[in-house]
Amino acid sequence: MEMSKEKYEELIRRFSQELHEVGVSENLIALTKDTANRVPNQSSIVHTDETDKFSYRHDGYMLEAVREVTLTVKKC
Repeated sequence: MEMSKEKYEELIRRFSQELHEVGVSENLIALTKDTANRVPNQSSIVHTDETDKFSYRHDGYMLEAVREVTLTVKKC
């Protein structure tokens, strides 16, 4: 199956937009790229990053909410 250049660019643009909407940081992308360059034969790369963290303390109780983003790259 041959993919046209326009279709490829559209898929890359869409993927970039989805990464942005989910909250993947530039640091997480750079860390994944570095791992892929350092260990090119690895079958999968997984990195997790906390993007938001909220905590509230009152009367001896603490409420905490954390949003984590996990970026997984696998060879198919």
